[in-house]
Amino acid sequence: MKKILTIAVFAIFSASSAFSASLTPSVGISYNNSAFAGSGTETNFDEAGSIKTTTQEHGAFTDGFASVFVEMGLTDNISIGLDYVPGAIASPRNFSREGNATQDAAPDPGSSSVQVDFEEFVSVYIKANVPMLGGTYIKAGYSEVDVIVNESMASGNTYGDVSTDGFVAAIGYQYDMDMGLSIRAEVMAHQFEDVKTDNGIAASSGTSANGGRNVVSVGDMMGARGTISIVKSF
Repeated sequence: MKKILTIAVFAIFSASSAFSASLTPSVGISYNNSAFAGSGTETNFDEAGSIKTTTQEHGAFTDGFASVFVEMGLTDNISIGLDYVPGAIASPRNFSREGNATQDAAPDPGSSSVQVDFEEFVSVYIKANVPMLGGTYIKAGYSEVDVIVNESMASGNTYGDVSTDGFVAAIGYQYDMDMGLSIRAEVMAHQFEDVKTDNGIAASSGTSANGGRNVVSVGDMMGARGTISIVKSF
């Protein structure tokens, strides 16, 4: 999150210097309905450090969440903004199949489970109005998010949290009302960089560098969200 805040602060101060006579601030609150997907690979090593099993899965989930944003209008048609999700975007909890008749069954004591929260989700972007299409606008920018791994492992091991970043692009429509109020409807696409985490065994294993280690990597991560926002411009 520090990286994206640095970008946002630099952009705002640069814009303030260049457009100090015409800056127009806006604030807004949004409700988002989202879908996220990715492909995961889990690699298990034996005590000798050789690969024992490799499992690949593709997963997707949906969630709804609120977000808030601030924008600074540089001209009548160009703005810079920062969007922040104050809560967690939560994936479903998945259970291992060991000892269970189905994936949805109540877990046995020897089962493992994992659930992921996406927290501190921040995006910085440029918004450009398209005057010939009425209230239509487009956005492009950069986002960061922390990936919090909430696992319950039969082995007692834990997986480390990670963070990822990527690009965002959106198209929307803004309907202006009285007293500086507006309503927006928007669709946004997200792309995220690959992430990797492990169960932390390698550091304490005396047999080999990878003895007993499990490594989980997730790639091809992307998302989409539909948003309804209320905006106040000053």
